Amino acid sequence: MSADWDVAVVGAGAAGLTAARVAAGAGLRVVAYERLGPGGQLVNLTTLHDHPGGTGPELTAALTAAAEGAGVRLAYAEVTRVQPGPPTRLTTSEGEVTARVVVVAAGLSPGRLGLPGEAELAGRGVSTCAACDGPLFRGRPVAVVGDDEWTATEALELAGHATAVTVLVPGEPRWSAARDRLLAAQQRVEVLTGAAVTALRGEGALSGVAVRTADGERELAVAGVFPFVGRRGPGGLVEGLAADADGRLVPSAGVLVAGDARAGADQTLAAAEADGRAAGEAAVAALAAGAGSLRVVDPTHGVRPEPAGAGAVAASTAAWTDVALFTNSKPNATELLRGLGGRLQAHWALPELGFAAKESASVAADPDQIDWLAQRFKMVLVAVGD
Repeated sequence: MSADWDVAVVGAGAAGLTAARVAAGAGLRVVAYERLGPGGQLVNLTTLHDHPGGTGPELTAALTAAAEGAGVRLAYAEVTRVQPGPPTRLTTSEGEVTARVVVVAAGLSPGRLGLPGEAELAGRGVSTCAACDGPLFRGRPVAVVGDDEWTATEALELAGHATAVTVLVPGEPRWSAARDRLLAAQQRVEVLTGAAVTALRGEGALSGVAVRTADGERELAVAGVFPFVGRRGPGGLVEGLAADADGRLVPSAGVLVAGDARAGADQTLAAAEADGRAAGEAAVAALAAGAGSLRVVDPTHGVRPEPAGAGAVAASTAAWTDVALFTNSKPNATELLRGLGGRLQAHWALPELGFAAKESASVAADPDQIDWLAQRFKMVLVAVGD
């Protein structure tokens, strides 16, 4: 099966970068797509409450460096459609590419209250990024709407700026006990359960919200509201892939899902990294399982004996897009290489092999051609003759 990439990762947040690094570390050709830049929501965190030390931007830089160091190519393009294969086809803002395995780590959409006037008040009191806009509300009260881990994280972020942070939970909190303890330790934070925002107040700028509770309606005077309800996963991105009620994807053969985009995922940084690691390992295993194995044969003495105590020969992940033949155009070298290529094709049942040759045996190889071979193929078999 030919493809542009062994693994394509949609999203370059904590889960996506980790998955890409693991797959590339196993020698696979990996590309990670992100519309703007790596990090996802991680870049907006000044404090990492469930990760040892550092800030969001610092961890983003470390994850990006590790992925690129392993050989991952970062592509700044938006993926709008994934069609499972083989090979799987990805429609991007830069054109169509193919991959043998796809990991979707696209995260969730921004929160949304779905109330009249919300769009008009965006940037004028309605925000979905505490780290971005929190400093604008220094010395003023704000509200946070939601019930999950990310809601609690953003409330903790805002507690460093606002005079008061009221967390409005539509039902009961779903965040972890660890998050609950952190919120309880913040004197500026109050959590109201069974509270739903029914209206936004203010013209030109937010002045408050109407809140419905079990005790009836009440007005809450706040300068900012941060909604984290209504966030949705990338449901519909992958043709034929099932999604839950919130648009989070259920993994299937050929398409892996990691991080917040996966149905049932925990919304913590540690869980995202673990999810990405598992997805990367699954991609490596899937490609290894679909490849044949290669025995070393000596042309004079036949199959070499296995060394004492040696285990089974590891499966190869070679495909025709990984292997190319290159000759200096001498007839004897070309004949030798073509013969070896034929044996490889027969062994792996491959439709074709890459092939390139110097224009003439008497001139130097074209540097551009050599660069192309190095970038396009994992294995280049070279034969020269006198």
